[in-house]
Amino acid sequence: MNTKLLKQKILDLAIRGKLTQQLKSDGTAADLLKEISDAKSALSQPKGKKSKRFVPISRIYCENGVWFEQLENAKPKDISEEIPFEIPENWTWCRLECVCFDIADIDHKMPAVCDNGIPYISPLNFVANNKIDFAGAKKISKEDFLQLSKKCKPERGDIIFPRYGTIGVIRTVETDIDFLVSYSCATIKPCKNHMDARYVSALLQSPLIQEIEIPRYINKTTQANVGLQSIKKFLFALPPLAEQQRIVEKIQEAFAEIDSIENNKELLKTHIKQTRQKILDLAIHGKLVPQNKSDEPASVLLERITRDNPHYEKLTDVPFEIPDSWEWVKLGDVCKPIKRGKSPKYIEQSNILVFAQKCNQKDGPVSLEKALYLDESTLNKYPKEEFLQKGDVIINSTGTGTLGRVGHFNVDLPQGIKGIVPDSHVTTIRSSVVNSNYLYSYLKNKQSYLEKNGEGSTNQKELKPHTIYDLEFPLPPLAEQKRIVNKIEEIFASLNEISLHLV
Repeated sequence: MNTKLLKQKILDLAIRGKLTQQLKSDGTAADLLKEISDAKSALSQPKGKKSKRFVPISRIYCENGVWFEQLENAKPKDISEEIPFEIPENWTWCRLECVCFDIADIDHKMPAVCDNGIPYISPLNFVANNKIDFAGAKKISKEDFLQLSKKCKPERGDIIFPRYGTIGVIRTVETDIDFLVSYSCATIKPCKNHMDARYVSALLQSPLIQEIEIPRYINKTTQANVGLQSIKKFLFALPPLAEQQRIVEKIQEAFAEIDSIENNKELLKTHIKQTRQKILDLAIHGKLVPQNKSDEPASVLLERITRDNPHYEKLTDVPFEIPDSWEWVKLGDVCKPIKRGKSPKYIEQSNILVFAQKCNQKDGPVSLEKALYLDESTLNKYPKEEFLQKGDVIINSTGTGTLGRVGHFNVDLPQGIKGIVPDSHVTTIRSSVVNSNYLYSYLKNKQSYLEKNGEGSTNQKELKPHTIYDLEFPLPPLAEQKRIVNKIEEIFASLNEISLHLV
């Protein structure tokens, strides 16, 4: 479930009047616009000061199914093509500036920065959950603040609208502290007592603004932006004030449920990850599938493997108990080779690929999309056994954040490619006597150990082959290895199915 898209759908329904019931007792949006116009006229002509001419609000109305816009005494203009959808009868369309006391920015000049002063915020200071990082913002002097804030001073309930970069990724002011907003943003001041600022915020985040109005007015210059005058012209679906408040309540209720789903989804993802690890842990402890007395014991298999190995020593100090039919060995006793690749010479195109760290993805299977080509003039350096084979286990052996990452090379050669060799930052583990899927499961279970056991300085740690060679390996009978792998694949397939529905 895509919860982000679900929230967008809720906002879309909200501004179409689909979330709430329309009530006659609410009055009409046309009456609300008249009240707002009167309030703005009064505000523009304060007592004791010279009368300031109020800029008239445009009027949008529908006549015989055609939408018109009229400004002052100008001839009405047909704007039907601009109207994106129908709204309830007691609502009206208007421009964003019609429901705001002001939409402004400060002078386009960056004030001097000081160590201690008034926060000067920009979208860089926007953090999650509609918050603003005031502590991390640049600071300006009190004098610059007082001078610049004469034009536009942000207050609680105002909406900050970025005009560049992250255009339209808004924040609502939820503080009474003094601060200033960069001229890269518009400060939108909804008409208090006549508008619910939360409804204005919801509409600005809705598909109407994000997918229709911003693209309509965006200036695609070197740095895409939306001008202040364009923001003022954004279409606004206006309900009566009482319905605005009911809409906000419905949105908050729906978003709370969606957030609960999202939190549960993240919790479930964690549980799935932990379950995978637990399954692998049960597998290497001999507790995932029952033992079968008819299986050839691992001791017989081990005797065949070590018969001609004069260096083999039976392990006596073991980390945990295993079934009687299993044996403890060093990984190097049953895997050959355990070997790092070579430093390759690359070329633009050839028939041989080089498997590097980046091919061993953090999440998901190995990928050859980022593999580069080997200069085939150096092929004499690579004996046949050093080419990767299907079933090999790959471990990243260097690199902060990637060291110890375990992958399973189970992909087919791409068309036209004759072979793949590992580079010097990758270790290959292969066994002719251990099921490759069981070997991978074991090493994947040991990944956190491998990640912590690199040698060398902090920034140049390497996972040495001997560290992998000396790993204590619980060896089951071959027949049980296959049963273990089948059970792991069965359970992981179910977990994968659940994960697909969490995207």
